[in-house]
Amino acid sequence: MSQPIQLLRWREQDHVQLGLSYDYHTGVLPVSELAEGVHDIGGLVAYCRDRNTEISTWAHDKLDGCTHRVLVDDKQLILPVELAELWAGGVTYEISRDARMDETTVSDNLYERVYHALRPELFFKAPGDRIVGPHDFVGIRRDATWHVPEPELTVILDDRGQLFGLTVGNDMTARDLEAQNPLYLPQAKMFHHSAAIGPTVVLADTIDPYHLTIHLMITRRGDLVADQATTTTRLRRSLADLISYLEHEWPVAPWTGLMTGTGIVPPDYFALEDGDEISIEIPGIGTLVNPVRRIDSDWARVPGGRTRVLQINPQDTVAVALGALQPGQEVMVGTSVVMVGNVIPFGHKLAIKPMNKGDWVIKYGERIGIATEDINVGQHVHVHNVESYRGRGDLVKKGDQENGHTPA
Repeated sequence: MSQPIQLLRWREQDHVQLGLSYDYHTGVLPVSELAEGVHDIGGLVAYCRDRNTEISTWAHDKLDGCTHRVLVDDKQLILPVELAELWAGGVTYEISRDARMDETTVSDNLYERVYHALRPELFFKAPGDRIVGPHDFVGIRRDATWHVPEPELTVILDDRGQLFGLTVGNDMTARDLEAQNPLYLPQAKMFHHSAAIGPTVVLADTIDPYHLTIHLMITRRGDLVADQATTTTRLRRSLADLISYLEHEWPVAPWTGLMTGTGIVPPDYFALEDGDEISIEIPGIGTLVNPVRRIDSDWARVPGGRTRVLQINPQDTVAVALGALQPGQEVMVGTSVVMVGNVIPFGHKLAIKPMNKGDWVIKYGERIGIATEDINVGQHVHVHNVESYRGRGDLVKKGDQENGHTPA
């Protein structure tokens, strides 16, 4: 098995960078310096396919041949890959089976049967825009009192449904809800910020998934309150088995994640508290760190920002809001981060490039209006600061003349 190759993303000023590394703590090779215009994993896959080369071969050559590295602070790291959706497997380790058997109030031993069954337990965990990355908050419910993290090796499937890589996952769980009734599993597993992955994605053909250590540490007000470890040698299900059942009668979306179950269960007396910090380390992949926050109504109502705007054409100076945007919210436009400056209703335009008074406003790659005042990036672009180009014969004539056209 070759040396693990890590892919990671980090925020650098207003842009997102993609990097390669054998160990991101010692230095990262920026992909943009090797493949122009590539800033995410999907783009890198397409780049290598166009050149008919395996991504791991290409990455090994670059890492071994280039001496230039940059140092990336852990706090700069963001979600390593944008997923369409995230699934999870359950009762795949003996300790997980035993914990469920002990906690449940249902007499029929469901967990013993699913542990030995041919068909695994699989459940939907989160849509892509509900997954959080390194150093982002994970939530704990207000209507539950017994939350634990579930550290899990997590599979990444590419746009063709093939095993692409592995990352660290945190499957947050409200154990008391599932203990009351197994049918409460969706509520025990799916809540605000209940899924985290990162900090890197390691190429699957550069690491052995069945001989990895998973280490959990939880600190509370500076004190270590949980310190446990397991190994994936205890994983009863193969990755191929779990992936195969996920694909049964379900067209797997491009770039899907699958958590493979937990082999670490904190003692029954332990429950997460607001302010705790969870660290999950898998050597070779990295350490996923997430602080814990009690869900409140204000926080839960804040929409996720990564996929809530649409830039229709690369030349556009505005993007379309796919949901109501609030001041201070960060949204991704390509590889850039834009801070929303004021309330922008669903379907309205957000400035993604600065425009001076008199500048053209571009949408669909076409001129749609003229700025009637200076417009900063992140501002609402509407009739209060734009004069429409459509329906203005004088502007159409002027625009045609500027483009070298003579109107008929």
